[in-house]
Amino acid sequence: MSCGYGVDLDMLKAAEKGIKDSIRELREAGFHGQERSGQTVVMWKLDVDESGHQVITDGLDEFLDRLRWWIRGLIGGTEEIVDALVDTRTTYEKVEEDVVNTMKSLVTMTFGNPMGDKQAPPPEAPR
Repeated sequence: MSCGYGVDLDMLKAAEKGIKDSIRELREAGFHGQERSGQTVVMWKLDVDESGHQVITDGLDEFLDRLRWWIRGLIGGTEEIVDALVDTRTTYEKVEEDVVNTMKSLVTMTFGNPMGDKQAPPPEAPR
């Protein structure tokens, strides 16, 4: 009887890869050595000459500072998610392997040769 629950290990691996790729792209957009800091958004700042007004420059600076902290938290949080996915996948793979080995052992004990790998000795000739 199946309870309808299951774990698709390939999907866990795909999710893990997708998240890692996203983190890698965020890091590659950053400055070398500051990939985890979210400093990438600093490049988007405008001075008053570019924005045309100090209020726009100040608003953009505040927004980019908040965005930098959000990206920093996102990278840290997603790394934890990836670690949890890896741990979950590894645990399920180990359990699956243990179940298969236990079932093989049970089948061998139930239906296998009671002498193990050795052949039964030939019957002795009557005297």
